[in-house]
Amino acid sequence: MSAAAHGHRLRRDYFNRPTLLVARDLLGKFIVRDTGSTRIAAMINEVEAYKGPLDRAAHTHAGRRTRRVEPLYGDGGTVYAYLVYGLHWLLNFSTAGHGKPEGALVRGVVGIEAGKHKAVIGPGRVGQYLHIDAALSGDNVADSARIWVEDRGVQVRVKDIRRGPRVGIDYAGPYYAARPWRFWIDVAVGVAPHRK
Repeated sequence: MSAAAHGHRLRRDYFNRPTLLVARDLLGKFIVRDTGSTRIAAMINEVEAYKGPLDRAAHTHAGRRTRRVEPLYGDGGTVYAYLVYGLHWLLNFSTAGHGKPEGALVRGVVGIEAGKHKAVIGPGRVGQYLHIDAALSGDNVADSARIWVEDRGVQVRVKDIRRGPRVGIDYAGPYYAARPWRFWIDVAVGVAPHRK
């Protein structure tokens, strides 16, 4: 696989599709984060899907609606950032369309440091690497100047996509804990994320 240095920004309609499809299709796409002083790009290689009110593992299970989870009710591509353990900000994108509080959690990315690929594994580490914080929650990647998602032409073959249960959701019960709604690809040689 190879990637162009720049690609086209994904728009709302990309995210306003069924959640499992969006989550799978995000593999190989690039998150670009502009902090004002630096720009970081990293390829998504692991995602989990959360299917809203009917999903016991979702923050919006049973129609829960609070100020914190409100971004999940927004148009596709709205950023939902939340803090866990008082330490780590996790990055999610709303999916499925306005008023349908579903989303995709980014669990892994591939960045580049000192000319070498850097696998960033785990949603907390992803948040740290991309400088995710509360201020981003509510931004939409379709028009934000601070965070967006690009298609840089990386082709991910269906046979290379792996799937399995989501991580750390035993509280959701055996049915939802077993749903194969985590998608990932192995870090591919030749993918070249860019940091400016």
